Amino acid sequence: MNNLPLLNDLRVFMLVARRAGFAAVAEELGVSPAFVSKRIALLEQTLNVVLLHRTTRRVTITEEGERIYEWAQRILQDVGQMMDELSDVRQVPQGMLRIISSFGFGRQVVLRRYQRWRRRIRKLELRFDVEDRLVDLVNEVVDLDIRIGDDIAPNLIARKLATNYRILCASPEFIAQHGAPKHLTDLSALPCLVIKERDHPFWCLAITQ
Repeated sequence: MNNLPLLNDLRVFMLVARRAGFAAVAEELGVSPAFVSKRIALLEQTLNVVLLHRTTRRVTITEEGERIYEWAQRILQDVGQMMDELSDVRQVPQGMLRIISSFGFGRQVVLRRYQRWRRRIRKLELRFDVEDRLVDLVNEVVDLDIRIGDDIAPNLIARKLATNYRILCASPEFIAQHGAPKHLTDLSALPCLVIKERDHPFWCLAITQ
């Protein structure tokens, strides 16, 4: 295994065989003719064959060299294909991505975009769950948890996706029965229904003097 030829030496050999000379290859690679000659000599030593006939005027490939040329061509093509496929794997997300969010936000926002994500990233298997509770990301094997609020544990990596707005509203019947509040202090005397997703009060009204 220690005597395997270097891929770069195979490339140099193929170029010399195509150009029928060292000088043209040296100019193409930006090296000296002596460097090209040395790489060919090392390749011949490694393979224990004579690859090229050298004269003062030209370089010709031997019969053994022709066979090695065919092998080198296949080897380099396979290596090139391997590198292309590895590049595709690194650039295109693959595997399974588990996303979780609260029921309300998931239904109104995430589900609308779910099919679009699936079409854009076909090699990625998306699993989307809704839970109205805080989940343990590690023990429950969750990759992405979409949360509302800023109460994030310090051991988690968080990024702001968007601004989520909340409003105070009342029905006409409620206003007719209780009257319209004129000041924030009036709210404390009114009955109120609070959305409390995942049992987390992310929005509180505070009245200060």
